[in-house]
Amino acid sequence: MIRSRLRKGCAVVGWGLLGGLLLLISLEIAARALHWRPDPLMQPDERFGYAHIPNASGWWVNIDAPGEFQTYVRINSRGLRDREYAYEKPPGTFRILVLGDSFADALEVDLEDAFHEVLESLLNECLDMPVEVISGGVWGYGNDLELLFYRLEGYKYQPDLVLLAFQSTSDVLENHREMETRYMGQVYKPFFVLEGGELTLTDWPFPVESMKSPPPQGLVERVKAWLAAHSRFYHVAGRVVKQRLGDLAGVLRAIGVMDPEEKNTIAGGIPMATYVYAVEYPPEWEEAWAVTEAIIAQLDDEVTANGGQLAVLLLPDRNQVESNRLAQTMQEFPAVQELELELDKPNRIMREFLAEEGIPVLEMLDEFQTYAEETGQLLYYPKDGHWNVAGHRLAGELLADMLCEQGLVVCSE
Repeated sequence: MIRSRLRKGCAVVGWGLLGGLLLLISLEIAARALHWRPDPLMQPDERFGYAHIPNASGWWVNIDAPGEFQTYVRINSRGLRDREYAYEKPPGTFRILVLGDSFADALEVDLEDAFHEVLESLLNECLDMPVEVISGGVWGYGNDLELLFYRLEGYKYQPDLVLLAFQSTSDVLENHREMETRYMGQVYKPFFVLEGGELTLTDWPFPVESMKSPPPQGLVERVKAWLAAHSRFYHVAGRVVKQRLGDLAGVLRAIGVMDPEEKNTIAGGIPMATYVYAVEYPPEWEEAWAVTEAIIAQLDDEVTANGGQLAVLLLPDRNQVESNRLAQTMQEFPAVQELELELDKPNRIMREFLAEEGIPVLEMLDEFQTYAEETGQLLYYPKDGHWNVAGHRLAGELLADMLCEQGLVVCSE
């Protein structure tokens, strides 16, 4: 009788383990077939900390909402998310180089739907000369890395116009070494700092070896390392646990199954990026703006020295465009209600600075607000927060008109 019960118990356990294994295999297959996690498109880079992998291709998805978009992305041989371009500019061609972060990288939409492609198509319809718009945008870059990219790569394309796509809610923070290091939990890229009023490059060349994790110790660490390298579902499951099962995540971190949270994205109960709208800035934010302005002024000097012209596009932020967005943030982070905010402040600072420097500024916030109010159509992906196809289309159309109106390109009658 006892042996019979033991056999039945072992059979139940065995079938349970087999069922669990089959479930995990099915979930792994689903994660790969349904593209629940982005394919690798970035790699460590001693010039920039990280960069696109030349000739890479794969699916880009929102890991938190895989059904929101699934874009097949190709990176060209020079590491641009664009078609192939020779450094040498074809005779009679007007070239525009776009610098920016994820909004310029536009991984969330097909290449032909990206705003710089829309811009190129429209300008070729109205200009008497061929126009090439080259995207140098890279997901996560701040103005510091954009300056470095122009200095090391961008100038080689001989652009007539360099268009800096400025994103206030990320760029200013990312330009400040101390705040961004706390935000990201580590130094992960080169930075520019102001020393005696002079812009100085630090952490360059970037020691990419420092980004590598130490060899795993113990069985749990070795299993985690193997899963991280070979399993797609492992990353998706970890993300779900962190975001939806916070208490369980804490337990798993305590016993070493999950890695500790290194990033510090909240300060005083307020998302750090929200401080860019504060009426009164903490000293570090004043420093961040000073570094930002120095970087852009240096970029302008280098573009001018190479025979080109710099213009700055102020990207409309979702908090400024969607009337209910800030209320949602306050509901999620009640401490934001205690912070006096001015949503136009970053735009105002940039307008005044660029006017002093004589750098053309392109702003499309009013048009984005009007379009959203009159049509009720979303211009940003609800969960991801980047422009959707409609947002890119509107930006490309507005930008084409603004470039012609300001004489930055010469359109035919």
